[in-house]
Amino acid sequence: MFPRLRPARFDRARSGVIGAALALVLAGCGDQASPDANAPPPPPAVAERQEGFKALGAAFKIINDQLRTGSPDMAAIAPAADRMSELAQQIPGWFPAGTGPDDGVRTDALATVWSDPDGFAAAHTRLVAATGRLQELATAGDVEALREHVRGVGASCGGCHDNFRVKQ
Repeated sequence: MFPRLRPARFDRARSGVIGAALALVLAGCGDQASPDANAPPPPPAVAERQEGFKALGAAFKIINDQLRTGSPDMAAIAPAADRMSELAQQIPGWFPAGTGPDDGVRTDALATVWSDPDGFAAAHTRLVAATGRLQELATAGDVEALREHVRGVGASCGGCHDNFRVKQ
């Protein structure tokens, strides 16, 4: 074949220079990778509400998973129902003024949370009632009634998702 015209150390040096130049180019593009890169971080209340809803969903998942088994474990269901009831009562505090999309905050909450406070309060009331009843049934250990009631809890959750949250 063809003889090598350059020493190997030149190739290594050249690839090192090219690698360094590529790293600088990529580092310079880092701030442009996302259109929201320069956006201010969301207020702490947004992170709190996101964590609260994740916890609410996780507790509901425990209950649903248990109810799908042949013999649901009430020792797992009861604390999850307690947690759901506790979290549901906190929801209005997760939506303080200044944390909505009209305030420039990136959130899945729709502006209707703040523009329709009566509708949001009514949806909240339904969820609190549904999770309170869920808690009662779990404490009583009534598996069949829990199975029936879980659909209503899901409908209460869905009511808020339909009217007060960006469609997923």
